[in-house]
This record gives sequence, C-alpha cells and structure tokens, in this order.
Amino acid sequence: MNQVGLKKTLSWQALLSMGLGAVVGWSWVIYAGFWSTTGGSMGGIIGFALTGILCSLVAMVYAELTSAYPRVGGDVVFTFEGLGDKFAIVSQWSLLIFWVGLVMIETMFLPVIMTRLGIPVPQWGPLWNSGGEPVYLSYMAISIGVNVLFAWLNARGAELSGKIQTAMVYIMLAAALFFFFSGISLGDVSNMKPLFTDVAGFTAIMLMLPGFMAGFNAIPQAAEEGNVSHNVLGKLVIACVWASVIFYLLIVIGLSFAAPLEVRLGEGLVVVDAIELMFAGSASARIFVVFASLLGMLTTWNACYLAASRLMLGLSRAKYLPPIFNEIHPQYQTPAKAMFILCAVTSLIALFGTNSAVYVGIINVFSMYIVIAWLLVSISFLRLRDTKPDLPRPYKVKAGKFIGWASIIFCLGFLYLYTPFGPAGLSAAEWIGAGIWALIGLATYFIWNQGKGKVTEEERRQLLRIDEKSLEEDA
Repeated sequence: MNQVGLKKTLSWQALLSMGLGAVVGWSWVIYAGFWSTTGGSMGGIIGFALTGILCSLVAMVYAELTSAYPRVGGDVVFTFEGLGDKFAIVSQWSLLIFWVGLVMIETMFLPVIMTRLGIPVPQWGPLWNSGGEPVYLSYMAISIGVNVLFAWLNARGAELSGKIQTAMVYIMLAAALFFFFSGISLGDVSNMKPLFTDVAGFTAIMLMLPGFMAGFNAIPQAAEEGNVSHNVLGKLVIACVWASVIFYLLIVIGLSFAAPLEVRLGEGLVVVDAIELMFAGSASARIFVVFASLLGMLTTWNACYLAASRLMLGLSRAKYLPPIFNEIHPQYQTPAKAMFILCAVTSLIALFGTNSAVYVGIINVFSMYIVIAWLLVSISFLRLRDTKPDLPRPYKVKAGKFIGWASIIFCLGFLYLYTPFGPAGLSAAEWIGAGIWALIGLATYFIWNQGKGKVTEEERRQLLRIDEKSLEEDA
C-alpha cells in the first residue's frame, strides 16, 4: 500500500445518503414510542422541530467551513485553522469516540434488532454473563461477521459503498412516507393524547436528540471524495439536517395518529406494532417496515465506516495519529488498514453481549463529546470570519456572526444538560467512561504528539492540505 490520493467518486446523492444514513439509522423503530409519549405527542414533534432549527445553526457553520476546507478530518481541520493545534486535538478525540462509538452500537445491537424485528437469531454457546445477561457465541459471530463485511465492503471503494447506501436510503424514505400516510389516513387524531406532559419529559427528549442528529458531519469527512462543487458540498450539510428532521417527524406524527398511548408506551418495536394494528396484522405491510428498519441500521453502519476511516486518514496524514492509518490501497484507493483496525477495535464490544446499560452509556458519552466538537467548530467559525475575511468561501452563510453566536449558545446550553447541574445529567459510570477516554487522548498526546508525531504549525497545515497551494490546486 502507498499514499496516493482519494478518488472523487461520490455523487451528491451518495454524499447526502451517507449523511442521512448516519443520522437516521434504525433508532426510529426503537425510540419512536419514547419520543411520542415522554413529552407528549406534540412535545415530541416540537422537540424534533426545535432540535432541527438548533442543529441547522451548527450545520450552517459546518456548511461554510466544509466548502472552504473540503478535507478529510473535517472538524479537526476547521478547529486547527480557527483555534490552533491543541484545540484541534480535543476535537480529534471528540470525533473519534463519536464515530467509533456508533460502529460499536451497530455491532453490539445487531442481534437484538434482528430478534425484535422477527428475524430468528439462534441463541447457542453461552460464554459468560454481562450485566446479568448471557453473552452468546452465536450473537458474537453474527455481530462480528457483519462488522467485518462492512469493513471489507468499504475497503473496496467509496463508489460501491455510496451506490449501495443511496439505494438503501431510498427504500427507507419510502417506508417513512408509507408509515406517515398510513397513520394519517387509518389512524385517529384522538390517539395523540396526551399532547404534552411536563418539562422533565420534554427535557429528557431534548437531551438525547443531538446524538440522533449528529451524523450530518459525515459529509465533511467524505468531502475529498465528493464529485461535486464546493458550494454544493456546503448545501448538502444543511440539506442532510432537514431531510433527517423531516424523516423523524414523519415517523413521530404517523405513530401518534396510528396508535393509542398504551401501544406507544410498549417496550417492543411500536412502529411495527402500529403497522400491525392499522393493517390488521398484514404480513406484507409489516415485512416492508421491518425490512426498511433493518436497512436503516445498515445505512448507519456503512456511513460510519466511511466517516471514521476518513477521519483516521486525515488525522494520520497530519501526524495526529501513527502513519499506519494513512496507508491508501493502491487499487481501491481507500484507507483499508484504518478500516480493518477500526473493525478489530469495535468488534471487541461483542464481548459485552447486548447489555443495554453499556449501550445507553456509550450513546450518552459520545453525544456529549460530539457537542464539544460542535462548540469548537462554532468558535472557529467566528474566529476565521475575523482572522481570514478574504478566505474563499464557496458557500457563505448570511448573518455569519449571528449564526456563529447562536450556534455557540446552543452548544453551551446542551453541554449544561449533561452536567450534574442539569435535569438529567450523565451518571457516575458515564462520567468515568468519558474520563477514561479523555485520559487515552492525553496519553496519546504526550507519547505520540510530543514525540514522533511532533511537527510545526506550518508543517501541520501542509499535512492537513489546507495551505494556500493545496487549496488553490483543489479549487
């Protein structure tokens, strides 16, 4: 393997599908009941609409910076230019836990999702207990096998991965529209009660939504492979946020009409339960929604491999990480080694079985870290408006200072929710997990970044390919 360039093979549809797949995934089939009941049906709808508005502030920041710096590494590149090397390292570790954590979630819960969707998964070879639940060898084999499959698929080229992603997302969107119109036409508005519950319920929804909306920054990670103009790159980031919000709203509204409160409060797959209720147990309707929800899981998995491996590539190229992650396959022109190292690390989560406490803990921790990354990018956005006013910005946000400050306030507000002072902050175990990750980042900094990986600021800029010469050549 050698260090050659990445091919520009991803169309705008593939880029948007990568972002949308990373955001939406399969969560809707699991959490739609929670979203439509905890804060009330209207509380859930308003929660998503409000989160969409707030996330679009962050997305506009990303849109402008992605168009100006279309480089793998995305957030790290933006933070380096705006705030310097040390803050870029904080951004690096915030992003790594997000993308690696998402792949872990997919690997961990695949057997559970398959079982809940009615797809038989054998339970044989109990090995040990995790959180009071048995860890089955059969579950581990399925989870690790599919994880390896996605690593192999993505190692063979972004174009193939992008085409598969686009097809899966189209089917998933068709299922969302089918569910929405079925709910509106076959359901009843009286099923929406209660419309609202209380502040605590609404806050509980808002606390978790950033983690379910964060995948839009998969697009900056794939920017170097996008076969589109830099202006379109910026627009795609914003389009991804609102396409995701619309998808979630279709599901929440459809479910609120389709099923009464007692069904939506169920612990199963309430979207599937609602379909069976509306269509009197119709197998074809159920199979379609089940198939779409399984595809949702696969789209997230696929998008995470692309985003995580490109992030590792960018970090390694800039000597934030060792050079092994920067080796590009000469035939497929992908960071294949980075993908298989990612596969090996994330497959370890299968050792914990399907422990829901581990699952929820990973989500909460990486949700907090991704908001930290958003905050650093938002501050960098404002600073670059002052320090580099003449920087070519193919997609330039209007009212930049207002958008930048609004994005910062939004991020700070969400970070407050994770603290012990917030209404539903992280648990002690989650804070320990977040602290361990921070210590890993510090250890890497002192062992690698202050040793073999130590470079000057100008060298780092050239390695990130954001020096004036590289940007002019790419324009």
